Amino acid sequence: MRLWKTNWRAWNRINRKVAETIKARYPAFEKLTRPGAWSLQQIQSQVIADDQTVLLEYSLGADRSYVWAITRDSLQWYELPPQEVIAESAKKVYELLATEPKGDSENQLSRAAHELSSIILSPVASHLNKHRIIVVADGALHYIPFQFLPAPNNKELLVSNYEVINAPSASVLGQLRLETSRRPPAPNVLAAFGDPVFAPKTAQQSDSLARLENDGQKRSASREIQPTSDVFDPASFRELLFARIELANLRSVAGEHTLMATQYEANREKVRTTDLTQYSILHFATHGILDPAHPEKSGLILSTLNRQGQAQNGLLGLHDIYSLNAPVELVVMSACRTGLGKDLRGEGLIGLTRGFIYAGSSSVVASLWKVDDEATAELMKRFYTNMLRSGMKPPEALRAAQNSIRQEPQWRAPYYWAAFTLQGDYLKAIASPATSATTYKKLATIVCLTLLATAVFWYFSRKTLFER
Repeated sequence: MRLWKTNWRAWNRINRKVAETIKARYPAFEKLTRPGAWSLQQIQSQVIADDQTVLLEYSLGADRSYVWAITRDSLQWYELPPQEVIAESAKKVYELLATEPKGDSENQLSRAAHELSSIILSPVASHLNKHRIIVVADGALHYIPFQFLPAPNNKELLVSNYEVINAPSASVLGQLRLETSRRPPAPNVLAAFGDPVFAPKTAQQSDSLARLENDGQKRSASREIQPTSDVFDPASFRELLFARIELANLRSVAGEHTLMATQYEANREKVRTTDLTQYSILHFATHGILDPAHPEKSGLILSTLNRQGQAQNGLLGLHDIYSLNAPVELVVMSACRTGLGKDLRGEGLIGLTRGFIYAGSSSVVASLWKVDDEATAELMKRFYTNMLRSGMKPPEALRAAQNSIRQEPQWRAPYYWAAFTLQGDYLKAIASPATSATTYKKLATIVCLTLLATAVFWYFSRKTLFER
């Protein structure tokens, strides 16, 4: 007993020391990890943006579950089946979603999705007359992209008619929006890290990539390595051929206000030393590693070799992410299962998404399963074009990109487009400086022409007056 008490006191001292260190370095950490209880009035006025938004918060229990539907002017709750029933239905959907379609799998997925929708969405069908749905999930529902589910009223997928945003809780979302509102705009658009080096390239690999870039040859891979031990073998990491194309597309869309770290430059130390306060978006295009039992071992794989061919630590792990100063508007993890983690009761998923939010990011786009390399590159191209060229807000841009991708016959199945979800603040548009400059030039031209026209009108008016 004495030994147990000694160990307990030592553990408490370590926890307090770690918490004090984090709070000293990151003032917003405490507010995001333990936000104060927000009143219903605060949630309705500050979290729910307008009359076209509904927040659905789920709580799964052993005997019964509940969902609360909150709008600007109402709060209603509904009883749902026990957690076991919902988890079984959600598991069936997730396993079919996360598997490349073959045979009758799409029909099976459709039936499973309708079954889950009838359980968790039918009770709140009367509230789905809005344009935007904020989902605070619980338990197995963390694994489900709600935008893929059919609406109970018309059976169309939610992505067809709704923006879907995820949040750890209403209070955290409210705190994120407060932090975002105080943040000055960043001078640059994008810091991107991807297409890292895992092993020395062979001549055959270089030829394959050249053919792919020159003639559009189709070749895909998934962006995940499943760890089996604490030591990761760089030889097991496959080169992501479409990651290079993805980054080239992003550079073209974002313009000159970008940091593009690729190959050997896409390394752990580069991320840790870059001043991320200078950028609006932080993007990763690489492999993702998930260890649900030990989320601290999860991370993003960057270059495992330096320019001299020497091995280096390529894992940007959860502890690295927590220690970043990344007050960006948006983090995009274009990799596999980056939206998952360890589900802790009362805390939600502890993983990479939560890590970036604690590091200061307003919102995060992450994936729920092993994503296809080629389809992901195309999805990201359309997503960024919608944001930076068309001026859409991130959830609107993601929805439009997913609706566009699923019209392509080869990527029609949800496996190819539904994995990515957005969590966090949903209201702020991300303006490209280049776009802004163009807008200012147009405004300046209009003002000049207006002044010129006024001057000409005044001149001829005066001339006519004197002639009389």
